[in-house]
Amino acid sequence: MIKTDNFTQNENIDLTKEISLVHPIDTPLSTLLLGSGQYDKATSKIVTWREKELSIDEDMTVAEGAETTKFQSSTRKEKNNVCQIFKRSVAVSGSAMASDVIGIKDMLGEELNDRLIEMKIGMEKAFLNSVKDDGSATGIRKMQGLQNFVTTDNKVNRVFSEDAFKATVRKLWENGLGTGEYVALVNADMKEKIDALYKDTYFYQAQNDKFGIVANTIQTNFGNVHLILDRHMDADKILIFDPAFVRIAFLRTPQFEMLAKTGDSVKAQVIAEPTLKVLNEKAVALFTEKASA
Repeated sequence: MIKTDNFTQNENIDLTKEISLVHPIDTPLSTLLLGSGQYDKATSKIVTWREKELSIDEDMTVAEGAETTKFQSSTRKEKNNVCQIFKRSVAVSGSAMASDVIGIKDMLGEELNDRLIEMKIGMEKAFLNSVKDDGSATGIRKMQGLQNFVTTDNKVNRVFSEDAFKATVRKLWENGLGTGEYVALVNADMKEKIDALYKDTYFYQAQNDKFGIVANTIQTNFGNVHLILDRHMDADKILIFDPAFVRIAFLRTPQFEMLAKTGDSVKAQVIAEPTLKVLNEKAVALFTEKASA
């Protein structure tokens, strides 16, 4: 909770910890990355990193006593993404600040918490779906979202089935990058279809207060997939990725700033400037449902 008793002590207050905790159900990707500390400090509005790929030769055996004349090196492709600015602001009149509204003791703090939630939802949508735009034409920079990092080889377009789901997971395993623990982000419609796949094949521990069948983790030969519901995902898609390869970079971490007071109102804003880093695009796969004939 943002408290106004801090406002006079600090002109700018870092809210990285607060934003990692607020509204987790509606912002699972942001909460996952921020909560596990997978974020870095950026030094420019264009964030650049190197994508490493191992050199694998078909035959690396040599004869006894052979001279070393051939050398290998990792391929390091330069990748980048742009930082996107998110801002929400609030103005509270002097009368509202002085009033004691039932259930709200701190009107400005309450309003800023609501704005922080709205900003995190906006960031979640961008982390997933945003199309990269460096802002050269519009002046508004937009990052490249996780779905748009998926390579053509890592896309599966089939009629939905268990085999199609496993084929998508297998894409990550075949690339040799995965840790074997993956996250799948799905919308409600697709989650219902996944649950239906396993309605007759499940282990149920009887409880007298909980009923229903929900698939939270699916074990495959290619790794375990932890399913997370995300309403910002398209209804016909499943985004599967290794979270070890996905990070957030902040040019400006989420922060609260008081604005100049003019007249009989108090003004403030919450602002952040993040982008998404995908350390290797081969660690992300996307299933898109194909309509059945």
